[in-house]
Amino acid sequence: MKNSMINKPSLAYNKLWISTLLVVVVVAVAFAVPNFLNLVEDLGHRIPQEDVQTDYVIGIIWAMILGVSILAWPVSSRDKHCLLLVWLVKVLISLSIMLFFESQQPLDSYGYFDVSRQDNFVCAGRLYWYGSYNITRLAWLQHQLLPDSFHALKISFAMVGLIAIYLFYRAAVLFLEYEDRRVFYALSLFPSLLFLSSTISKEPVILLGVAIYAYGVVGWHRAQRLRYLIIIALGITLVFWLRFWVAAVMIVPLVFLLVLTMRGFVVKTILIISMLVTCLIVIHRMQDNFDFKTKQDLIANLNVYSRNFSIGGSAREASGEFTGIGSIIAYVPKGSFTALFRPLPGEVLNPFGQLAGIENMILLILLLLSLIRICHHWRELQHPLVIWAILLLLTWSTLYGFVSYNLGTVVRYKVQVLPVLLGLLLYLARTRRT
Repeated sequence: MKNSMINKPSLAYNKLWISTLLVVVVVAVAFAVPNFLNLVEDLGHRIPQEDVQTDYVIGIIWAMILGVSILAWPVSSRDKHCLLLVWLVKVLISLSIMLFFESQQPLDSYGYFDVSRQDNFVCAGRLYWYGSYNITRLAWLQHQLLPDSFHALKISFAMVGLIAIYLFYRAAVLFLEYEDRRVFYALSLFPSLLFLSSTISKEPVILLGVAIYAYGVVGWHRAQRLRYLIIIALGITLVFWLRFWVAAVMIVPLVFLLVLTMRGFVVKTILIISMLVTCLIVIHRMQDNFDFKTKQDLIANLNVYSRNFSIGGSAREASGEFTGIGSIIAYVPKGSFTALFRPLPGEVLNPFGQLAGIENMILLILLLLSLIRICHHWRELQHPLVIWAILLLLTWSTLYGFVSYNLGTVVRYKVQVLPVLLGLLLYLARTRRT
């Protein structure tokens, strides 16, 4: 009797997996019909590929293979079912809706794909180079293993995005100490995360690095074991590989968390010194990359970058010149708000801008609910992980506030920390049980 009760749920979930895979097959067949492939070819006129239709079919096959691989992941049956459903949605987004967006824009993804296929492309060299170069390296690696296909490469990045979101969810489970798959669906299907984690760009990989880092941080708080410090280091390293200044942002709240949780003066001293050395390395790299040695150089560079980011279809004018440290500090609240909660509805009129405006209104409503409900539960703000999340968001938004003049670019950059922001607001805005 006991065995039958155990087997019945297992059989049910197996049926759900099979049903999901059948849906994928049906969709794949629908995509492969001649009329649809003709539409794909028309929409893919910017793709640097001679045979776009074959390219697309390879992408479909690769999506099915990666979908089937989820069945072998070392996760629970319930999680596999959720992952398969979200994977189906991501594939539909990546191989259908994204076609219309790609047909209108000269995207960086075309460059990553095309450059990586060139005979003169050299993958070897310094491990830490410019982020774009490293994305091209990843594209080159796939070309060594699979047929050259823009859509297959896009599907691979979509899978990276799915893994990242799942790791964020597992970090949430560690924090909450119970399973709530509504959190997984909220993170997976939030529009910006869904779309921008399904493209050939830095964002899915950076998102994965931040997810690894977040999982390690929560794990360290729950059980101070060496493996979680290694996981944290891996996450920071991956992000450093693509955008080293984001790695510096990740270190700041980490130091506070570790100082709060670790015991022993000697241990804390060694930790702080190690973190300071790491920060100095990152600052030195930033000085070399952005060419500033003095305070005047820093102010001049901020003005240059502000003007550069105030160009484009979704850009707004830079709000005057920075004249000193005082004007920089005064700009921080406005810049931080823009980095986290803009564009607002009506600020960017294209479809993606309007969608971003709606989701930012959702974030602002969650923020308001959080402020209201935290008044009665203010002690939750003393939780080390809540402090860590707030410090991460404040540090990130302070930095990115200075390059937030292009509201379209802001949406893309915010994906780096959006799961942390959304997760924090959902936690603080939740209905408490008495």
